[in-house]
Amino acid sequence: MEFFTYLSPYRDEYIARYGSWMQLNFFEKYLPLIILFTLIGLLFKYREVFRRNEVLDKRIRYGVGTLFVILYSSHYILRFAIYGLDPIILPFQLCSISMFTAIILIFTKNRVVYSFTLYTGVIGGLISLFVPVIGYGAEFYRYYQYTVAHGILIITPIYFLLVHRYYPSKKESVKAFLILQSIAVFMMFYNYYNDTDFMFLLFDKSKITKFPMIKYFGGIPYYIILVEFAAMGFIAGFYQVINKLKNKFE
Repeated sequence: MEFFTYLSPYRDEYIARYGSWMQLNFFEKYLPLIILFTLIGLLFKYREVFRRNEVLDKRIRYGVGTLFVILYSSHYILRFAIYGLDPIILPFQLCSISMFTAIILIFTKNRVVYSFTLYTGVIGGLISLFVPVIGYGAEFYRYYQYTVAHGILIITPIYFLLVHRYYPSKKESVKAFLILQSIAVFMMFYNYYNDTDFMFLLFDKSKITKFPMIKYFGGIPYYIILVEFAAMGFIAGFYQVINKLKNKFE
């Protein structure tokens, strides 16, 4: 079915089939953001309802978690059906890693993975929705897989923040940043030796045309330096905001 077409927009066969990269229209780009922020607003308003009703909380978590697993696994199943054991199917993008930890969080309420999921999931998910790199519009499954999965990725840690009072400590926040750095260093070496682009940490400057956003931020290596400062600023700023608003969440 054409609806389930799942060619990578970075591969030649995609261009051969569609001629050029598909651009999202206004509604395709901004409707997911409107829905996301509406859901977050409703979650904040009715957090006490979820907090006091353990059965409702469990049903929501398990229901959303099941949908999340389907969306997450279908991405790799459909890519595997096309590309086999190609490196493109490896879950090494930051959002893919964060989605995996978010699924663990949903089903187990594990505090160990929470802070990492909070910071990387929210920042990675928001960037992915504000600057979507999909290659498919609303007439394709990939569009819904991408937007819904990233929306759940953002909402999941916020849900645990508001409903379950999972407030990240300073130590947990620093640990989340250090884990992120460790993953980034590993992916730099992996990309270099395997000619891949995971986490958009590129060594090959000739590939920059695939990622125009990187060019806008000064190219390589300036883009990576900027991302480092942005990550530090986001984690520090987000931690301070949560700390100041903590009493209002109670």
